[in-house]
Amino acid sequence: MSTANRTILMAVDDTETTLHAFEWYIENFHRSEDVLVLTHVHRMPELPTMGLMAGTIAMSESYELVIRASIEKSKQLLASYENRCKDHQVHSRIILADDHHSPGHVICKLAKSNEADVIITGQRGLGKLGRVFLGSTSDYVLHHAHIPVIVVPPKNSDH
Repeated sequence: MSTANRTILMAVDDTETTLHAFEWYIENFHRSEDVLVLTHVHRMPELPTMGLMAGTIAMSESYELVIRASIEKSKQLLASYENRCKDHQVHSRIILADDHHSPGHVICKLAKSNEADVIITGQRGLGKLGRVFLGSTSDYVLHHAHIPVIVVPPKNSDH
């Protein structure tokens, strides 16, 4: 069996499904020579719908504070996963990315630019109907990635 270094890209958010996917990686897939690239795709907070006033609000200091708080929350999330990696002696890098298209698109692009060997993502367990109406980041990644994708089902999944 090869002992070559692998680069694993894992998209993280603040859900239990992501934590479960991380734990699954540690228990089932991790090798000591792996580099785990943890990425969080930051979504800009949405403006309240206020017609013509929305542009004014976007420039206001209060909206800027909301944006800063949102970015800080994303940084704290990545730091918490970086600490988990240290606890498990996992070599890691973190990337905070902006969502200019869709989270799935950004994840696939990051996998390519970081020369990842595999992508690991959690699945929210929306079911078929939920994916049709709400979309699914894991579905997008699964169908558009240039490398293998491991989609870890929710902890209490029937599948």
